[in-house]
Amino acid sequence: MKIENLKDSDLVCYCIQVNKKTIVDSIQKGYTTLQKIKENTKACTGSECKVKNPSRICCSKDIKELIKIYTQSEDNSSCGCCCTN
Repeated sequence: MKIENLKDSDLVCYCIQVNKKTIVDSIQKGYTTLQKIKENTKACTGSECKVKNPSRICCSKDIKELIKIYTQSEDNSSCGCCCTN
């Protein structure tokens, strides 16, 4: 499912249990990089993505997509949790 189609209550980060609304609220408060989102919400700081995320991938791509949607800018940093994207 596309990230923009998720409900506010849907999880983006399954390891830490962070939903879409929490991440969007953080972006709207000025946390506009993956690193700042990680610091503010703890999303993308787990290491069990392959087990907990139904997609079996790290949430960093989805968080970066939300940043892009809500700021019209891209964050090309690496995720730093369980992947290298």
